[in-house]
Amino acid sequence: MFRVFFLLWNRRRALHNGSVKVKALIFFLLLLWFATSGFLFFELPGKPDLGWLDALWWAIVTMATVGYGDLFPVTSAGRYIVGVPTMVLGIGFLGYLISEIAGSLLESRSKRQRGMLDIHSHNHVIIINFNHVDTALKLVREIKHDKATQRKSICWIDETLTELPQELQDQDVMFVRGDPTREEVLRKANLPAASHVIVLVKDPSDCHSDDHNLVTTLVIERLNPSIFSVVEVINAQKIHQVEMAGANSVICATELTSSLMVQELSDPGVKDIVMDLTSDLGGSQIYFLPIQTMERWDYAELVQWGLGHHATVIGLIHEGHKQLNCPAATAIQPGDQAVVIASDRLESIDTVNPR
Repeated sequence: MFRVFFLLWNRRRALHNGSVKVKALIFFLLLLWFATSGFLFFELPGKPDLGWLDALWWAIVTMATVGYGDLFPVTSAGRYIVGVPTMVLGIGFLGYLISEIAGSLLESRSKRQRGMLDIHSHNHVIIINFNHVDTALKLVREIKHDKATQRKSICWIDETLTELPQELQDQDVMFVRGDPTREEVLRKANLPAASHVIVLVKDPSDCHSDDHNLVTTLVIERLNPSIFSVVEVINAQKIHQVEMAGANSVICATELTSSLMVQELSDPGVKDIVMDLTSDLGGSQIYFLPIQTMERWDYAELVQWGLGHHATVIGLIHEGHKQLNCPAATAIQPGDQAVVIASDRLESIDTVNPR
């Protein structure tokens, strides 16, 4: 037993170039073998009923400094040649193991906060570019409140952040640091497996932010053509270009603000209605609902259905075209969607088999 142990110890130089973790594992196995076989070697003559599993149990309990007392060496050789080294080296190895685990956890947490780890989520939402923590936090809360996206993981991509703000960490938001126009950064966020992506304006004061988002959209659509993308732009003239790049929806905040301000002049309080309809955090929202089956397939029946389900039907979507305030006799075709204002998202519309 000792001959084999010292033979392996003398050849430790062969492991000089190995990793520390490999060396620690080999040392642990050697120590475990030494303690198990040593205990059995010295104690077996006095206790013929001892087995390898008993000796292994004693070795593990001793190295872990638990000391149940159900097994213990009674011979002097077993105590001082095997027991003492096992206790001393076992305590040292246990301390090393705890420090390695703690170090790995801290390193992993630090890398996660700094956006250095790969994302392995699927069917998640990716948000690109960071401006202000309050704006970001409101956006995350909106996503988590909507039934359509509340179960999805969220990953943020930004090249200026050195570390994800604590407020977003508390919301379980993942982070990848890097330039979103680079393919490897988007792959690091597992964009090919994502379901939605939101591209925010990088810098509202920079006229080139729209060009940056245009390039980002092109790379996104190349990696995942099926992803639903919403892109923000500053200049309304860039909307068509970003749509040509493949974005599913392009929003110009300045254009919306101008229209809302003019409407507010004529009808004060419109902004409150708009805020209520566009926020998932309370009040009523606008939803697009698929139409499964109807009895008469006209707009009047659709409105009647809404009255019975605490919802207000305000229009239709036919082949991608939105029609508001339709005449009562407007024919509804299979595949159309209803534009509905409701306090909660409904699954679909079925007037034949109402739920």
